[in-house]
Parts: sequence; structure tokens; C-alpha cells
Amino acid sequence: MVSRVLAILCLSPVAALAQQGDSATKTTLHGAYTTAQARSGAAIFKTECGDCHAAGRFQDSSFLVSWKGRPVRDLFELIRTQMPLDNPGALRRQEYADVLAYIFALNGLPAGDATLPSDDAELRRIRIEPK
Repeated sequence: MVSRVLAILCLSPVAALAQQGDSATKTTLHGAYTTAQARSGAAIFKTECGDCHAAGRFQDSSFLVSWKGRPVRDLFELIRTQMPLDNPGALRRQEYADVLAYIFALNGLPAGDATLPSDDAELRRIRIEPK
């Protein structure tokens, strides 16, 4: 009986750590997008955003600082629900994610092995941290 209780107590922290790993938050400093995704986002930006916005506007260090600590989903939703100005929400969710990856690349945030997701739950797990 005592050994069974000890086994449960020893395994509980391991199970808790495993659960934390599934929902752990990462940041934009840990490769939240791929280089290929940022290239795709650059092409979409040029076509869909470039008439109204200069890319340099989003490269300003104060741009991402104003989003520091917030979930990527907040910025994603702002862009998705307000852009393009003449037809908000017109792009596919993955296209918005690609544009956001391009914005992260413009700000010198590192690329990684996984694409920036377009799923709300996944976007909430990534925090914006400027360089």
C-alpha cells in the first residue's frame, strides 16, 4: 500500500509536467514561423497590402513592442478582422498567418521549423516578444 502511494506521488509531477508541455506557451523569439512561410507572406503582402501599407511601417521597433507579451492571436485577429481595408476577412486564415510571419521576419524574429498556425488555440499559445 505504501509503495503504491509513493508511486502515485512520484508519477504525479511527471504527469503534470507532461500536461504543461502540451499547453506551454512559446514566444516569437523561438521560431514561430518558417522562412518559406515568410516568403509566402511577403508575396501576399505585396499583392493585398502593399497598395495601402509600406512594409517598413511594420519594421519599426515600436510596432512589436506595443504588442509585447500578448498572444499572437490578438494581432492575428486584428489583421484578419480589419484588413484589407476594402474587404476585411477576405483572405484565408493561412494567408493571414503567412502575412504575420512576414511581419515577424521584417522585425528580425527568428524563423523555425514549424509554420505559424492559423488556429486560434495554437495562436494563443505563442506570445509576442520583440528582439
